Amino acid sequence: MVRAGGKKWVFVQIPAYRDAELGATLRALYGRAAHPERLRTVVLWQRGPDEPALPVEVAALPELTVLECRAADSQGPNWARRQIQERYDGEDLTLLLDSHMRFVRGWDAAAIGMLDRLTSRGVRRPVLTGYLPAYVPGAGRRGRRGVPMRIYPLAREEGVLTRLTSYELPYWERLEEPARADFLSLHFALADGEFNLVVPHDPELYFFGDEVALGCRAHTHGWTLWHPHRVIGWHAYDRGARVPHWDSHPEWGDAHRATLGRLRALFGGDPALRHLLGKEHTVADYERHIMHRLVAA
Repeated sequence: MVRAGGKKWVFVQIPAYRDAELGATLRALYGRAAHPERLRTVVLWQRGPDEPALPVEVAALPELTVLECRAADSQGPNWARRQIQERYDGEDLTLLLDSHMRFVRGWDAAAIGMLDRLTSRGVRRPVLTGYLPAYVPGAGRRGRRGVPMRIYPLAREEGVLTRLTSYELPYWERLEEPARADFLSLHFALADGEFNLVVPHDPELYFFGDEVALGCRAHTHGWTLWHPHRVIGWHAYDRGARVPHWDSHPEWGDAHRATLGRLRALFGGDPALRHLLGKEHTVADYERHIMHRLVAA
């Protein structure tokens, strides 16, 4: 890809499963960006048989590639993310998003500015990530909150930490740069494009626990996690406008049980999964950082 000197291109990755919000998300992604011409976006649209095609003006957005597969053939969220990630073409930055998002005006300049502030003061391999505040599809601006969030552990299954939650970022009004984070969000994560090569998605993980695993793996490779200290956009936690993958794939329970086993093996040091971890830090180092065991005794 030809890039103008000094301009940072962003490879945007969006998996979309039977989501009526996809079109509006893409409109907001480009329409609210300060530099939409610097985005290259790949969507894997896992579309249901009765779901309409994207509007013509959305499909024609610049540097947008929409890959399609039948929803019935989808193998899950991280399978989809890996398919998209393989389209990375050396862009300066990479951005992981969901297909149900809204953005503030100039979101790209704001987010890249936060990342640049960290790197300019010597922070190595920062990832700007977080659970963005909520919006409600169809509610307009009335359905949006406006507070930066911090991620915390929420729940375990069979002893494995699998679920996270978020609360207001403490003292965010006083902060002048992003806040150090413990966990990674897969609905918003901005990093150097190298992240795609160093910490690729694990397609063998189904869903629950994937964010915990990717954050841990990133830490072992020397990446540091940071939460935005200002609102960059919003995420729809309400699932009324989309169909979760597990609602139309009854075999998801088997995939989930396999995921729990794989997480336990990854965090427990199984040699067969050692290639997924880096050499700069250990899983135990990450556990000390977050002050939680990933697998409870």
